[in-house]
Amino acid sequence: MRPFHLIIFLICLCISCNKTPHNSNNIEGESIPLKHAKGFTIAEADSFTIITVNNPWKKGEIYDRYYLVKDLSVETPDNGNKIKIPLQSLMINSATYIGFLELLGELDKVKGVCNANYIYNKDILDGVSEGTIKNLGDAFNLDIENLLLLNPQAVMTTAYNADDANSKRIKQSNLNTLYNIEWQEPTILGRAEWIKFIAAFFDKQALGDSIYNEIELKYNAAKEIANEETNRPTIFSGQDYRGTWSFAGGNSFTAQLFRDANASYLYENDTTATSIPANIEQSLINFSETDIWIGTQENSLEAMAQLNSKYKLFKAYKNGNVYNINKRMNENGGNDYWESAIARPDLLLKDMIKICHPHLLQDYELTYMDKLTTNEK
Repeated sequence: MRPFHLIIFLICLCISCNKTPHNSNNIEGESIPLKHAKGFTIAEADSFTIITVNNPWKKGEIYDRYYLVKDLSVETPDNGNKIKIPLQSLMINSATYIGFLELLGELDKVKGVCNANYIYNKDILDGVSEGTIKNLGDAFNLDIENLLLLNPQAVMTTAYNADDANSKRIKQSNLNTLYNIEWQEPTILGRAEWIKFIAAFFDKQALGDSIYNEIELKYNAAKEIANEETNRPTIFSGQDYRGTWSFAGGNSFTAQLFRDANASYLYENDTTATSIPANIEQSLINFSETDIWIGTQENSLEAMAQLNSKYKLFKAYKNGNVYNINKRMNENGGNDYWESAIARPDLLLKDMIKICHPHLLQDYELTYMDKLTTNEK
């Protein structure tokens, strides 16, 4: 099971061809403002849309650039990849894109996925079962031959581990590769704004903007409701794994949710974007009297105690205030938290507010998080 505050992303693929000289007087285009996302830009030129993916590891550098055209005869600069839109077929190697595609009404364009057994979305699973969507296996050991036979119009991938042997084989395939690096965004709303990146490849920029604006509005409205509460319950996340407890850094998505839900977190002023390691003894010292515990893997308090009897020493355990992220999980372990929740931070925040201040959202039912059960009578 993946920890609450860390999503392990998969492999990246390659850079495509289709590049021709361009003679337009408007090459750079008119920039389209983004509200929170830092990892990409959008601009409109005379006869094409320009999507630029920034390099999150080397500030000021470009990771890749795409020129979106409706007619392949349109000339574009030779410093990027020409892509005909709207896309008619797509292979995705990360389930984190599914929520965005569903909101845009483009799930039917998905023709290939990785690790289908761990996907939650029923439409995708039905497609795999019916044979309309190809399961290309483990993303770290992609079925290259079947991918080439599938020949999708584009492959959407992360930029994780670009130099492995698997990715190097793809670099020779001439498949259009779309680098989606939403997981490197510094804010949860910035991550959700990548719906605009995906929407552009389906010629649905207006719809992408509308969906994002609605989500942002709902997120900020929920945040304002939480800010009215004077009581700030204490909170922490995760659990011990092989001797290490990885706590959410102060600049992580989890800590942002704590903050926006008006909960008190020990590391809320920390500047770490990833995780803060500790052993079980240190965790007890820092969090034994904390009110709320979220992001565990198990579904019951008894199962927690069987893993580590020291969990019983935490106040949150004693009071039954322990929550996992398994409410929307299928029998194979496919978890919608890793899919639609990426695109719906407003629902994640509402879950957190419901847990921390249940009286503020009396009519709201938890979407992704669930309170651990107990068999005790």
